Amino acid sequence: MENLRYRWNLMSSFDRFIAIQVLVFLVISILGVIGLPLDRWLVLSSSLTTLLFQPWSLITYSFIHADLWHLIFNMLWLYTASRYFLTLFDTARLFTVYFLGVFFAGLIFLFSYSLFLTSSAYLVGSSAGVMAVLIFIATYTPNQPIRIFIFNIKLWQLGAFFVVIDLLQLTSGVNFGGRLAHLVGAGIGYFMASQLLKGVEIADGLQNYFRQGFRFNFTRKKPSFKVYKNKKRASAEPLSDQEKIDTILDKISASGYESLSAEEKEYLFRKGQK
Repeated sequence: MENLRYRWNLMSSFDRFIAIQVLVFLVISILGVIGLPLDRWLVLSSSLTTLLFQPWSLITYSFIHADLWHLIFNMLWLYTASRYFLTLFDTARLFTVYFLGVFFAGLIFLFSYSLFLTSSAYLVGSSAGVMAVLIFIATYTPNQPIRIFIFNIKLWQLGAFFVVIDLLQLTSGVNFGGRLAHLVGAGIGYFMASQLLKGVEIADGLQNYFRQGFRFNFTRKKPSFKVYKNKKRASAEPLSDQEKIDTILDKISASGYESLSAEEKEYLFRKGQK
């Protein structure tokens, strides 16, 4: 358990987000096998009435995936797009783009089915958020090269490929809701990036919210590392290895991994190899 806590504290906010997506998929799958379909309370229904009782589904649907390949595909492309995104921007902006893509894709899906389509449907998957992140960075740095297998292409070409595929399949009627959500996510990403290129910040308040408090840090925090730094021990006995690790982990929880000294980082690295 202590090793898991150690690993969790060393992960970035984005890595934790990926881990949460995988964990949710595993939990939902296990509960489904034993006859507890929790996912029905998290997916987004095309019914406005259902939304009144499950308003959280406008976000939670993005944590539910249809199958393992659906999860792998989305996380693979999210990881790929985020590598380029995070070289220019912080994690707070990435989460902002992602969740706005998810939210507005859910809204458009909901109202499209409620107002124009007579059939009912459910929306699941993080594809809208993934598309928002991918198209954002493809719009902001369109000529950034990216290697796909043995080919070198530019980000704008990759983004255009996915958008064209979704447009073509949208007209086929296969997975209409999913394809619509992809395109809405792409539109959000394009709009936010194009406005930023003009010097206009979109959803600056949401970005500040992420920066200040929403960092996917679910470890138990103590008041401040300074309490341990300035407090004298009752005895002259040296700290045990476990006490040293606990003290360093508390410092990470309070101030982040970058606040550690070189000696503390080296100590954690050595202990993590055991």
